[in-house]
This record gives sequence, structure tokens and C-alpha cells, in this order.
Amino acid sequence: MTTIHRTKRARGAAGSEPSGAVPVFGAALEVNLGPGTAVSVPYDPRALQLMLGGRGLNAHLLQAADPRTDPLHPDSPLLVTTGLLTGTIAPGATRTHVGGRSPLTGLLGSSSTGGDLGYALRSNGLGGLIIRGRAERPAYLLIEDGHATLRDASDLWGLDTQQAIAVLVERHGAPAPAVLVIGPAGETGARIACLLTRRGHAAGRTGMGALMGSKLLKAIVVVDGGRRPQTSAEGRAAAVHYIDMLRRSPHFAEIASFGTTASVVWADDQGVLATRNFRSPRFEGVAAIDGLNMDKYVGSRHSCRGCPVGCKAKVSVTDGPYAGLEGERPDFEPIVAWGSKVGVDDPRAVLFLHDLCNRLGLDSLSAGATVAFAIELFENGVVGLEDTGGLRLAWGHVEAMEQLLRQMGDGSGFGGMLAGGVRYAAKVIGRNAQAFAYHVRGLELTAFDPRGAYGTALGYAVSPRGGDYSAVYARHEFEVGADHARKLYGDDRARDPHSAVGKPAMVVRSMVVSAALDSLGMCKIPALTLLNEYTLESEAELASDVTGTQLSAADLFAVGERTVSLERLFTLACGGLATEDDLPVYFRDRPLTEGPATGLTVDVRPMLPEFYELSGWSPEGLPTDVTLLRLGLAGAAGRLEPPVADTASDDAPRPVAPPDTDAGSRTRRSGQ
Repeated sequence: MTTIHRTKRARGAAGSEPSGAVPVFGAALEVNLGPGTAVSVPYDPRALQLMLGGRGLNAHLLQAADPRTDPLHPDSPLLVTTGLLTGTIAPGATRTHVGGRSPLTGLLGSSSTGGDLGYALRSNGLGGLIIRGRAERPAYLLIEDGHATLRDASDLWGLDTQQAIAVLVERHGAPAPAVLVIGPAGETGARIACLLTRRGHAAGRTGMGALMGSKLLKAIVVVDGGRRPQTSAEGRAAAVHYIDMLRRSPHFAEIASFGTTASVVWADDQGVLATRNFRSPRFEGVAAIDGLNMDKYVGSRHSCRGCPVGCKAKVSVTDGPYAGLEGERPDFEPIVAWGSKVGVDDPRAVLFLHDLCNRLGLDSLSAGATVAFAIELFENGVVGLEDTGGLRLAWGHVEAMEQLLRQMGDGSGFGGMLAGGVRYAAKVIGRNAQAFAYHVRGLELTAFDPRGAYGTALGYAVSPRGGDYSAVYARHEFEVGADHARKLYGDDRARDPHSAVGKPAMVVRSMVVSAALDSLGMCKIPALTLLNEYTLESEAELASDVTGTQLSAADLFAVGERTVSLERLFTLACGGLATEDDLPVYFRDRPLTEGPATGLTVDVRPMLPEFYELSGWSPEGLPTDVTLLRLGLAGAAGRLEPPVADTASDDAPRPVAPPDTDAGSRTRRSGQ
């Protein structure tokens, strides 16, 4: 079905009048899958100046969404937006941000992916996609030469991500196009479904795969359009300088060789490694699953386009029960999810379980956390064989984990119910299952045990998308000099992970910096793990020289603040409550029993007043009118009236069966 482009006048944006020129960014392609139309719409120049792109622009666009609309309703938008620098010469600027209302939490849906998708969109003159509606039958969106067509995907429906990508690459190469695709989990409405790119990058968290699947959209395929941004001599020099800083950073060689995988033993030494569903902060099999040992399975290494770090790698298993496996090396978080968190000490099994998640289109982090939750329920007699369909769940029992994942993918059995995430599963199971479900706002906690890292603990509690690390990235509690800590956080005790002093200031800064980088489209591994400055001065200089627009560090901080504030308003409008800025009670009642933090618990509630004040929020956790006026967002808080008390998170998952196709007979999740 061919679509027709036409240009509409840019819509107005709330906020103060910005100053300065707008960098060339590209139009938005507004797609309505129902009638099969696509309209090229220029972005509002003021919105671009206020938000830049990526995550910030998504936060702005979501302000126009009705928070009462169910996440899986056809009118619920799926946003795919490049950062300001994505597709330019800026090193590490490869990120594309996916947003909407989360089918998992009912609140903010937000996830970032690397790879070549952003480059391909920008090469077609596009800054992003706004996708609404539901196709009449399974479809995929093809973008080439700046135009879009909707193609039949009935032959792809039911294929795993790698199978579907192979078909699409053969159909639309060469060179190979950029692809963003869902797997069977997205088709069957798994709330923890994710999106995968052609080279194994995932937009993993908050269930964006279920949102895309509800639209009967199997994939987005973008053929390189050949357009390249013009780069000045100053821009080229700035890129060379930034690359030189990265290569001189103390961890460059390690990250270039192992990515983030060599941090597993480090986390165990710190006493923060999530083990057996947070029963312990240390794992006896940690050395086996650390990246240094896993390196024996690594074949070729590769990089996102234009990035000097090259932290990605292919893996191949040639021995044991998983011989023949070919896939992508997992990063630190998925290794923990399928290693220590579920009691697996065989690196080949970790690679297998993560690869299976990728093929099924499941968020590896949420899937691992949910399986760990299920194992602990079984171990404690909360569920039994009659609940699991005869599956005997145990720590390290990979065969049972594989069966649960396959059920998550096709929506059947006990695993199909678990695909709703730990909050939903605990509600369905009852019997005090909630006591073992570790999440914030419905999003499962990740790899660090918060009792041994107070900055991480506060970050989990207040993260814009729920219990998550990467949207906050408060790594300064583990690695920052005393002078830098005093300068940024007012007290060098902020660098002690077991101290609450300075942590509100650290989390505010980390959250704002992360949001600014996501709006620029820059990866956090180079900018934060390697440079580790958290000042945005280097990034402001790079962005200014590459785009020819004057951007200061203060400008970028304002973008980050606007993004976080708008995300907060969206979450509250969707029914989220400030009282949910907290961790599960387990972490303040059960002290750690081993490691450097032995005897510690964590209570984030005493840190919240300072965090709110430093954020410019009221004591009740709402961005104040003064703050919104300062940020150029006056009037944005009006969307909170009337409040929406309910969210989609407590409802049963909705079926998204394609009508009148063979795929419609596929098994649906229990309760649908």
C-alpha cells in the first residue's frame, strides 16, 4: 500500500520563546497504519530548541497524548526519534529513542537503541516517526528515497527476529537496510516484549515491542537514502578531539575489548551483584560468567557506525549442549539477568538464554528478573507443579528457564502469564507473591543490589521509567575523585556507595545528564563510562562545532531538566503517584549478609525531600510552576487536571491477534 507525502504547517509548542538557530534535523513522518497514510511534518522549531531530539523530543510529543488512552489502543502513539547528533560525525552519536505509553507499567514508555537505524532515518531526511493506528493485517513499514510504503507482513508474522530480519535484508538489500523488528513476544502482546535491530541492539525496556505488536506492525525497514549532513572543519576537528579524549580515558582498552562484560566480578567484589532474586549480593560462580572468561566465545568485534569504542561482538558456541549458537555478546546487565540473578554459572547457558530472548523479542532484563521471581516462588512453595504445568523450577535449571521463555514468546502456560512482568504476575498468583516481586512502578529492578549502593537505590526509586539504572546512570558513587565529588555534590562522602550524603545531588545530576545525552543521541558508554565527567562541557563543545549552533553546558542541562520534568508530568497524568518513589520493603527490612555492605539495608524515603528540592519539584514530588516557567514549559502542569487514577497495568493483557490471517490462530496468553 503506497503512501503519499504532503507537508503540514508546524504545530506550536508550549514554552518560552527560545533563541538561536535551529540545526538541520529532518521532518517527522506521521504514519497512520489504519488507512495506510504517511505525512511529512516539519518539527516545531521551538520544540527542537527546547528539547533537541531523541528522548527530549519524545517527552514533548507525549504531552499531546491523551493519558486516558490505553497503551494498546490504536490511537496510542509509537514514537521513534533520532537525537540531535544522530547520523552526524559526532562520535558515539548513534542512538534512536523509542517512546509511548508503556504496556508494562501503564506510564512512561521509553527505550533507546544503537546501531544504524538513526543513520538510515536521517539519510532519508527524517528526524523520526510518529506511528498511530492499527494495520488491517500484519504489515511492515518500508522507508526508501524519503518515501514510505506499507507492505504485507503475513509471511513474517510468527517468525523470530533473526528469521524476519534475514527475509527483509534479502528482500531490500544490498546494502543491508536498517531494521527494527518485533518477535513472537511482541505479536502475542507480552508486556515485556522489546524491539531488535539488525545487529542485535535492543530497545529493551518498558514493553515497546507489545506497543508495536498491538499495531500489527512487524518491522520498520529503512533503506539508506544517501543524504549526509555537511560537516565543517570545526566539526571534524571537534570529533577528532572527542575521540582522542575517549582513547586516553583509563578504561578505554577494557571497554573496547570486553564492552561492559568485565564488570561482573567487579560488582561481586563491591557486594552489589544481584544474586538469586536479590537473596545475596555475591555469587559463587561469578568468575565463570564474567566477560574475561566469556571472551573465549567471542568472534568478531564490531562498532556502531562512527564510534571508536567498538564494544559490541559476535559470539559463537562450539561445544556443549548449546553448540552451534551464533549471536550477539550480551552486555553486563543481561549477563547478570541470566547469570547470578537466576543462579546460572555456565557462560554458554547465559549466552543461550540471552540469545533466545533476542530471537523471541523479549527484554532480557525483565525476562531474567521475572524468571528469578518465579523460581523463588517455587522454592518457597508459593507456586507448585500444578501452577507451572509440571515445570520444576530451580536455580540454575536452564531447561526449565528455556521452557518459560518459549511460553513467554507464544503466550501459553505459566510463562505466558509471567510475560506480564513481576507486578502483574504477583497480582494474578496472589498468595503473598508480591513479597518476592522487586520492581518500581511495574518495571523490574536491574543488576545492582540497592542495599550496597545508595545512589543506585535512589535512582531506582525515582527513575523516569521505573526501576532502572541506565536512565539515571549514577556511576559516580563508584568512581569519582574526592575533589570532583565536592565540586559537583558538595561533599566527598557522595563517592561512598554506603552513604546517603550527597546522593540526592548525584542522582539529580545523573538523571539530567542522562536525559540530555539521550536527547543528543549520544551513547552513555563513551560519554559517561569512559569520560566520566558529568559536566556536559565536552558534549556541548562537540555539539556546537558539529551543528554550527551555539550550545553551552547550561543549555544541555536545561534540555535534560525539561525532559525529566515532562516525563514526570506524563507519568503523573497517566496515574503514577509520587508515593511510588520508593523501593520494595524487602530492601529496608532485610540486611545484606555478606560482602562489603554486610548488615546494611536501604531506605530512600529520607533522601526524597532533598531530591525533590534540587529537582525544582514540590514536597509532593511535582514540578513547580516556577521551575516550569524557568525551563520554558509554562502551563505544562495543566495536564494534571483532572487526575487519572487508573492505569492499564492492573488489567489483563489485551490480545493483538491479526484479523483474518493464519497467524490469528496462534496461542494467546492466558487471561486474554
